[in-house]
Amino acid sequence: MTTITIKVPEKAQEKLSALVKELGGEVISISTAKASKKNKLLEEIRTGLKEVKEIEEGKSKFYTMSDLFDE
Repeated sequence: MTTITIKVPEKAQEKLSALVKELGGEVISISTAKASKKNKLLEEIRTGLKEVKEIEEGKSKFYTMSDLFDE
């Protein structure tokens, strides 16, 4: 089988999903741009919190704003 990623208007999603199933295919994932942005933001927040935890545990170096601008 081949996997295809496409962008369609929300109003066409239901009909297109039905067509794919009718043709013997499988709808693997449905996401909206808003959901994708939300997931990206949440992942960035998780990464930032992980970095803060590593700094608190002494596993990463802490940088001040002056350090960042001097480089």
